[in-house]
Parts: sequence; structure tokens; C-alpha cells
Amino acid sequence: MSVGLWIQIILNGVAMGVLYSLPALGISLIWNATGLFNFAQGDLLTLGGYVMLTLFGMMKLPYIVSFVLTLAVMGLVGYFISRIYFYPMLEHRVHPQIILIGTVAASVFIRNLILVIWGTMPTTFKNPFGTKVMNLGGIFLMPHVIWILGIAAGLLILLQYILRGTMVGTAMRAVAQNQTAAWLMGIRNDRMIALTFCMSTAIAAVSGILITPIIPLTPDMGGLISVKAMAAVLIGGLGSFSGTLIGGIAVGVAETVFATLVTPTYKDVFIFLVLVAFLLARPGGIFRAHVSEKV
Repeated sequence: MSVGLWIQIILNGVAMGVLYSLPALGISLIWNATGLFNFAQGDLLTLGGYVMLTLFGMMKLPYIVSFVLTLAVMGLVGYFISRIYFYPMLEHRVHPQIILIGTVAASVFIRNLILVIWGTMPTTFKNPFGTKVMNLGGIFLMPHVIWILGIAAGLLILLQYILRGTMVGTAMRAVAQNQTAAWLMGIRNDRMIALTFCMSTAIAAVSGILITPIIPLTPDMGGLISVKAMAAVLIGGLGSFSGTLIGGIAVGVAETVFATLVTPTYKDVFIFLVLVAFLLARPGGIFRAHVSEKV
């Protein structure tokens, strides 16, 4: 294969990897705040895609308006999940395994809610970025690849600014490091955890919005994506945002290269084998966030 074709394959893989990284970042945010996984993250991604389908594909609202409204709706969904389920469980010191089982139940509930409201048939909405192939010096790309990379880059820069450059972000990181110490310093843990859930759910919704023109929406679409997002978290390093991004890109590129050179039929099996091999070789991931405890 030519160099241009290799670049084209890798860029497509990077775009898919970024879409896996977004829900993975949401998983990392919740892990840092609560020390728990949210196994409903993939189904929240799917729900975000269906909300966008309703606003943009059915109600014919402008794309930007639909995009912002979808993020607002999904942010509220994340807020209610935190306030109704996660924080009360944490406050009453419920066993973590029981909380995790509850997230599986939430996943089943969201999936069946989608079935009731939108049905079982695969569906999608018009690609807002166009369907004409772009020729960039012999590299042929669909417009959505460029837009996905640009939107994701802007979102990641905004997320880093919020976490590193604002008082709210500092409070969120303080809660992630030590909830008791943060509470003694006057930080409302419940509010910070709720805000974390808002952000993580909205980030997952962005992935659902951007992936829908590429992969048709189905009620169970989020299940496989969440597994790949979890693979991105484990490969990149649990709790590390930069590692999660790199892990997602690695998963997307490996999947795309395998599907192109070998067969797309077993690309998901290949990713699982890569994950197992990587965990055996480097269990901590590429990067690992170390949180120091101070007395």
C-alpha cells in the first residue's frame, strides 16, 4: 500500500479512537471522583445519540442548536443519576460492588427506555458535515473525520482548562483526591460529584452525536462501545486523562488497521486480545495517575 493510503487508514483510526476516548474520559472522571465505574456510560452515549436524532433528525432544529440542547439534556440526566443514585449510595457507605451492580441495572433500564421510545430499527440522521470525499494531496477522507478531530480537540482543551484553570476544577480534583479533606475545607462533595456526572454524561453524548452518522443508532450500540472505552481506560492507565486519550486512539487505530488488512469480522475479538496482552505485559497501563494521601 502507498504512504497516502496508510495515512488515510491511520487518520480514520484516530477519528474512531477519539470517539472511544470521549466516553472513556467520562469513565475516568467518575472513577477519580468516586472510585467507581459507571457501567451505564455506553448506554448514556446511545441515549445522547437518540436525543440528537429527535432534535436534529425529526424536529429539524439547526445542528448547533440541537447539539447544545442535547448536551444540556444529557447533563441533566447525569445530574439526576448522581443525586438520586450515586451520592446517596456513597453517603450511606453502601458496598461498592452493590453500587456497581446498580449501574448495570441502570444500563438495562436506559436500553429498554430507548426501545420503548424509539423502537428497535437501526436509524440515523443526515450527516451534517457532508458526504463528498475530500482529496487532501492524495489522501482521501470523509469530512466528518476532520470535524470529529477538531471538535474532540476543542472539547479536550476546554476540559483541561476547567479542571486545571478554574476554582471549580480545583474543587473537583480536591474531591477526587480526598473527599473528607475536601469537605473539611468547605467543598460540597455532593455538588462536585454531581458536576462530574454532568460533565461525564455530556462528554459521552458528544461521542454519541458524532458517531451516529458513521454507525447507525441501535438500542444496544453503546454496549460494545463502552467495552472499547473501558479498554481505552485500562490501556491508557486508570485515572489518567492523557493516558485515556492515548489508549482510545490506540484502540481505534489498531481496530481500523486490522479491519483493513485482515478482516472487519473479527476486529472486536482482536481488540479484546490486544487488551489482554497489554494487561499481561503492563497491568498499570501506559500512564497511571498516582494520588498522594496527606495527613
